[in-house]
Amino acid sequence: MVFTLELSRTAQKALNKLPANAVKRIWAHLEEIKNDPYRPRPLADIVPVEGSDITYRLRIGRLRVEYEVHENNDSIKISKIFRKKRSSDYR
Repeated sequence: MVFTLELSRTAQKALNKLPANAVKRIWAHLEEIKNDPYRPRPLADIVPVEGSDITYRLRIGRLRVEYEVHENNDSIKISKIFRKKRSSDYR
């Protein structure tokens, strides 16, 4: 099953502020998770976010992509894209 990607306004704004090479890397990883948004693999370092059954975190170097998987309509909503600075970034 292939999921469709939806960007939140917050995620779109974050993408617009990043350099072109970072955006290209993020899109390569997002294309990879469209087929299986749950399983970690070489191009997809995926970890479930504590406290939520549908929210996951994708690590791309120091960048993090937080997304929600909605199986009822086969979509992945990208909620946040940010640069990790410390452990409190997920609160």
